Amino acid sequence: MSSAPGPSASLELTQAYWNAAAETYKQAFTGTLVGSMWRQAVWRELDTTFHAGSYVLELNCGTGIDAIHLAQRGVSVLACDISSRMIELARQNAVEKGLGKHLEFRVLATEHLGTLQAGTIFDGAFSNFSGLNCVQDLAAVRRNLACRLKPGSRVLLCMLGRFGAWQKLWHLAHRDWNRVFRSPPSTDVERAITVQYPSREQIVALFSPDFKLHRWRGIGIAVPPAYMDHWAVRFRQLTHCLNHIDGMIGSLPVIRNLGGCILLEFERISLAKEAPCK
Repeated sequence: MSSAPGPSASLELTQAYWNAAAETYKQAFTGTLVGSMWRQAVWRELDTTFHAGSYVLELNCGTGIDAIHLAQRGVSVLACDISSRMIELARQNAVEKGLGKHLEFRVLATEHLGTLQAGTIFDGAFSNFSGLNCVQDLAAVRRNLACRLKPGSRVLLCMLGRFGAWQKLWHLAHRDWNRVFRSPPSTDVERAITVQYPSREQIVALFSPDFKLHRWRGIGIAVPPAYMDHWAVRFRQLTHCLNHIDGMIGSLPVIRNLGGCILLEFERISLAKEAPCK
């Protein structure tokens, strides 16, 4: 019976997976019609939260699309990712846009966030899409973020949802009854990496007491996931209508649980007695 890989081996597997995924990331998500709609929905929240002159930390930055978007609005970003290939592509994208002044990219696993230089303080932080679903110890992420964020600053976390409406319909169409009637497991091994699906309540509990949930919404409720992009392109006008509907219903109670992703906005709380930062 083989034993589970240790933390170091697990990170190496994760890095190898995302290095390989970097080569097709644009075709699989960023460059798709659906991917652009999901991303723009997140950008609307980022633009409301982070303003010109702010210094922001990005976790799991991928090819730097979100960091570049913020830099174009005058926000300075330290963007980190476990994948050296993702960071290489991110730097190339930033150079092409002429945005070196506001951007710094660094190969850094979220699990190693504590190695950032002590005393570096940010005005906020964010992680887009499923990066944090691949991190097993979210409580450690919370502790490291708390040491590096100003009181009152905001953290936006976009993570995979547990009850995505389109995913349920997809599994129903393929008669995968197990996935239709059950929530995703708390841990699920996919392509040699571990993907977790914590509930909103679990995420909020893991980020307490240093952060409190300010608001949250669903992303990709009416708009289908990227693996249905061929359908979205074929019925482009309908997809744009669904995108408009998404914008209207994303914050509605109960319905927001049905997003392919959920976007949570936390506020850094200043506690009377805090553990010392390392």
